[in-house]
Amino acid sequence: MGWTRYQSALLLVLSSVAAGASTPPVCRPSPAIAEELKRAGSSQLVGAAYFEQNVAPFRALRDRHPDNLFAHEAYQDAVQRFGIEGWLRALIEEYLDFSIQHSGNVIYRYLYNRSLIGRNTASAIRGMNEVLTEQPDFAPAHRSLAEIYAMEAFRDEEKEAIERKKFAGLCPGSAPALRPPPLPEPSPLLEHAEQLLAENGDPEHAAAMALQGVRDDEWRLQRIRPFDWYSADFKRRSQAELQAKYWRLWSLQVRCYRKAGQAGKASDLLATMEQRAVLLRSRADAAYWDALAALVRLYAEGNEKERAREKLNSMQQLLALRPDPQRTSEFEKLRGLIQGPER
Repeated sequence: MGWTRYQSALLLVLSSVAAGASTPPVCRPSPAIAEELKRAGSSQLVGAAYFEQNVAPFRALRDRHPDNLFAHEAYQDAVQRFGIEGWLRALIEEYLDFSIQHSGNVIYRYLYNRSLIGRNTASAIRGMNEVLTEQPDFAPAHRSLAEIYAMEAFRDEEKEAIERKKFAGLCPGSAPALRPPPLPEPSPLLEHAEQLLAENGDPEHAAAMALQGVRDDEWRLQRIRPFDWYSADFKRRSQAELQAKYWRLWSLQVRCYRKAGQAGKASDLLATMEQRAVLLRSRADAAYWDALAALVRLYAEGNEKERAREKLNSMQQLLALRPDPQRTSEFEKLRGLIQGPER
């Protein structure tokens, strides 16, 4: 399936739009293509390991229908929905190659600029406007701009309304999509593992479940970090939430080792956690506080009260620097864990 066929077929699409077809093929997919798109997305799995399984049906659909704009768009959306950094970069390079191979073809230039949305959205805006300078009634570019201007990071209500109106005039009955696509919810597996262990469940199973939950959330964070349609504040909060889960995971692993009678592994992991806490000390932020609290609990549970007191002293120093009622309450609860006679 060569470049010539791609170019000829897509130019036919453009010609039909220019000719004022009653149902422009750039407004909505045909029933047959819509059905194929539905089938391609019928089985989706969460996680970077399933990228190829999730995207392959959309790639195959695009290759079967190289003349279909919606097949290309669905493939781009699938890569953005399931891919991480390397795959996202490869998508842009792929559509840059298409646009170079077909210089002068407005549809390929549109598809290249569309591949930039979420990764270099400011460039995508400029590129879409250049497409519309050449082809003012090219509906997909108006649709894409309306989608961009509706996003929180690039919100412009006036421009969104203008682009929506133009798109509605060219494609009655169609509407822009909502971007960005929904993120997967944070994994509940860590919470389930903690509950399982608290109910005297199998420690090996609990540890494996917790690790999978954190891996799922690592993948979720990789769905956030590369995209400029998420704010810097949202990215920081998501990173902090994952970091807090790491400490819960390591704490659970220590408890699982202890329950399984693997005291040596528990001690080794605790030593590693100590080293990680030291790396956080200079920041004196919530992450350091959470690390100290986790260590206090683990030392108290292991009847290592002197080491627990050392961490409490560090927490008390943080409170002296930054008084906080909620932290004070947590500190008093932790201190209660190690009060009483030595055993």
